[in-house]
Amino acid sequence: MDGSSPLVARLPDGPVDIIGDVHGEIDVMESLLAHLGYDQDGISADGRRLVFLGDLMDRGPDSPAVIDKVMRLVTKGNAHCIMGNHELNLLLGRPLPGNGWFIQPNPVEKPGEFNSKRVDPEKIDEYLRFFASLPIVLENDSLRLVHACWHRPSVARLRRDAVLKKSVTDLYRQYEIDVRKKLNDAELAHMVDEENMFYSVKLGDRDWKAELLPAHAEAEVIGQMGNPIRVLTSGAAQVAEKPFFAAGQWRMADRTRWWDYYEDDVPVVIGHFWRRFNSAAERISGVFGRDVFEGIPSHAWMGKRKNVYCVDYSVGQLYAERRRNADAGDFHGKLAALRFPEWEVHHDDGTVIPVA
Repeated sequence: MDGSSPLVARLPDGPVDIIGDVHGEIDVMESLLAHLGYDQDGISADGRRLVFLGDLMDRGPDSPAVIDKVMRLVTKGNAHCIMGNHELNLLLGRPLPGNGWFIQPNPVEKPGEFNSKRVDPEKIDEYLRFFASLPIVLENDSLRLVHACWHRPSVARLRRDAVLKKSVTDLYRQYEIDVRKKLNDAELAHMVDEENMFYSVKLGDRDWKAELLPAHAEAEVIGQMGNPIRVLTSGAAQVAEKPFFAAGQWRMADRTRWWDYYEDDVPVVIGHFWRRFNSAAERISGVFGRDVFEGIPSHAWMGKRKNVYCVDYSVGQLYAERRRNADAGDFHGKLAALRFPEWEVHHDDGTVIPVA
């Protein structure tokens, strides 16, 4: 494994089981794989293949075990995996809540917030090489897989920039330089400075009755949409209807339901967006902006063409549910796989639900 990979790669033809964000939940993942009929080497008696949609780690109890397992299956040629925003964060060395198992010191993670097994220092380089080897897009004539967003201009730019032979982190940083040039536009920079004169302190105050700041909103949208790797791994952005507080500050740009504008015939499968298992299920809220699944049934196709599916059923919230309901065992976060071409959703408890 040399740490290089086409960022837009071909998905082999044939039946696949597409697994959403695992987030360090090794026991849940093993349960799902058993329900799907895979042995410990990731081999299916029915000739199926596994595909992981990224975000293998963070928050859950044993991220190293999940990575070791998926890495072994991919190395054996029995599975595929794409990059999510959590793999990208570790490659970029970003300390965030939930990744203190890997990045130390981690000033933004509260002590005791996550009960996660720490990484073996001797495996850090191996893990980083594996993350760097992952494509961002897998596709064939029948299916497109990406962690968060199919955005044609971003995919096209990655294809075009493949000739540069840069690592994903070098390419990401080059895109960030381009973004900063746009943000340094004299008129926009002046408007942001003017807003900061009055609101810079309030932007970090959760109790502020926030108002939408147009220049900050425009800058946030440019910051997101100007970097193709950021778009594909964490989604498209638009000016928010109203500000929301996340990661210690008020945000002025929100996630888009990009699937409402997707026009192509080829179905797209994503993770990332923390879908509900059923309409009554609780979900940790208040950190992601608006609920992009409002009005969409739990196991329904999404979008204008009804051909986009999110298979992330919020297993990333189990760490908090265990802490909150340690004795109840009534957990709403699930891990799921979407079976193609059958279009069935298999949950880790064995529940099978046809896509509506």
